[in-house]
Amino acid sequence: MGKETYVFGHRNPDTDSICSAIAYAHLKRALGVENVKAVRLGKVSKETNFALNYFNVEAPTLIEHIKPQVKDMKYYAIPPVYTVDSVKKAWDVMTENRRPMIPILYPDHKLAGVVSMSDIAKTHIGLTDGNVLQKYRTPFVNIAAVLEGKIVCGDYPQPYVEGEVFTTASITEDDRLKDVDIVITGSNKTLVDMAIKSGAGCVIITDQDMDELDFTHQVEGNCAIICTPYSFFKTIKMISQSISVKHLIGKQDLIFFQTEDTIDEVKEIMLNTTHRHFPIVDEDGKVKGIISKRHILDIQKKPVILVDHNERDQSAMGIEQAQICEIIDHHRIANIDTVGPVFLRAEPVGCTSTIVSKMYEENNIMPPREIAGLMLSAILSDTLIFKSPTCTETDIRMAKRLAKIAEVNLEEYGMDLIAAGTSLEGMTPRELLDMDRKPFVMGQFSTAVAQINTGDFKSIYKMRDEILAEMENLREQEGLGLVVLMVTDVVVGGTELFAVGPEKWIVESAFELPKEDDSIFLKDVFSRKKQIIPQLTAAAQN
Repeated sequence: MGKETYVFGHRNPDTDSICSAIAYAHLKRALGVENVKAVRLGKVSKETNFALNYFNVEAPTLIEHIKPQVKDMKYYAIPPVYTVDSVKKAWDVMTENRRPMIPILYPDHKLAGVVSMSDIAKTHIGLTDGNVLQKYRTPFVNIAAVLEGKIVCGDYPQPYVEGEVFTTASITEDDRLKDVDIVITGSNKTLVDMAIKSGAGCVIITDQDMDELDFTHQVEGNCAIICTPYSFFKTIKMISQSISVKHLIGKQDLIFFQTEDTIDEVKEIMLNTTHRHFPIVDEDGKVKGIISKRHILDIQKKPVILVDHNERDQSAMGIEQAQICEIIDHHRIANIDTVGPVFLRAEPVGCTSTIVSKMYEENNIMPPREIAGLMLSAILSDTLIFKSPTCTETDIRMAKRLAKIAEVNLEEYGMDLIAAGTSLEGMTPRELLDMDRKPFVMGQFSTAVAQINTGDFKSIYKMRDEILAEMENLREQEGLGLVVLMVTDVVVGGTELFAVGPEKWIVESAFELPKEDDSIFLKDVFSRKKQIIPQLTAAAQN
């Protein structure tokens, strides 16, 4: 499966941004494009929530940025090595995968620590201490695995080695060992018999032909007999590698990264450490693999599709580091830069969902009821139930078609949708400004224009002073020259336009706002895109 492609609208998303993202992601999947996911960049408004709940659709996942992350790097997948596994297994994994370091996992696949080749090379080279397996509580099963051997009969009495390791050279026929001790012997029959009669719990017979094992010795009790192809001296050298790798884990200065960490964060840490390889874990703490410093040079940009916007300042943080694949929009073409060619579809209609619904039609795909309902909601919202001057015959035609598929009465549903979104009960001035605010650059001036669609002008006027104060706070926080708020009422039939900032003269020039006033009512003005932004831009340039 390829990388996930995110589809999203602008920051502070309105109903069109959310619904167009969901509908277009569904269309892409219906056309056979796998792994396409709708996401959002901001809070879901009351109006959008109404539409989502009405058609029983979950809100898209919220993302904070689109910057490259650790999960976008081509990291190394490493076979898992757990804390109980042998040192030899860790060594084999490192050599087979040509990695100087590997992560060691707890049984739940979470990170316990790391082990490097130098950790193994510095310790446990040969059997230097007869009780080393006991000392490190070595799982008995590790011995046969390390020696590439086979248990041909019997059972060791304990799951972990609890005795010492001897060789037939270090014992006599009269010695009686404990039933947890281990004896290593060559293939000589006399030596094998002596080892078995010693009372040890395990006898390791070396130099065996594993393809034609022929064990005929009489075994007393339940002594475990292990046959190994290794020579006597190699067996002595390697058996200590049966100890669990957890005893070599280095925990000091352990540096690891999460898959959600951004590359910018990773770079800063990597530049300040001598380590070259690092474990990576997912959100649940489970190990995914390892990365090295060179992976920073090989980053896979996130593929994205933009809907309902094409301006950098309105898009996701880090959009300049993403791979923009498509843009579907009904606004002016602005300042999104792309590395390569993209599919761009921009039409002068009242809503992005109108374009998306046309694409369903062009591809002979019937949208499901819930998808049709969401696209209808977006069109009714963006065109203010066809009262906005941005509304076109195409918007109306597609809305009527979608209403039939969604099985709703267009007018009744439209009024319920707008009413749900215009309720201002319990909202703070900042929440009102954040409902649908977009940044714009007009010549040399940075501005923000927010819009509220409401039928509750009285509540707005009660909050007038608080709203103006919050607009000024917003302007200072974001370093803007002008902040504008449109309070639009489709019943009254116009917009109350508020403005604050040192560049308020732009609004005064564009709409004849008296210098001593902070707002002006504009009859039959409903559209930010068509009736506000062009006039402000022209005034700023002139």
